[in-house]
Amino acid sequence: MKKEEFLTYLPNGAYGIFSTVGKDGMPEGRGWEFQFEEGNRYYFCTANTKEVYKQLQAHPKAAFTFMAAKGQHTVRINGTVHFVTDAAEKAKLWEKIDTIVQNMYQSAENPVFEILYLDDCTCKLAKGFNPVELVE
Repeated sequence: MKKEEFLTYLPNGAYGIFSTVGKDGMPEGRGWEFQFEEGNRYYFCTANTKEVYKQLQAHPKAAFTFMAAKGQHTVRINGTVHFVTDAAEKAKLWEKIDTIVQNMYQSAENPVFEILYLDDCTCKLAKGFNPVELVE
């Protein structure tokens, strides 16, 4: 499957489960909002005051899973986590962030606000009970 088709199953602003590795080495999933994809990077946001931020610093591998409301399809993304540290890049990306998140953090300069992305990703799509399709 081509990435363009895959992205039709993963709308910007989709809510799903973001999974990290906890201090105990076990997987930990939590509700999360996918922001957007750009340049083979899958963008998300968080606060650097949260435990998940510390987990991602210690173990920079994560996964995001989104399932359509009635289970028609499931999207899975696994990759390496990177934080955006360049202020100019962060400001540019801020314009694409969901307004709910923008309202929560008020500006890209908020010292608590972090933008992160997954890259070097393995992306998969499962349509119902059909075999999983790997994204090229």
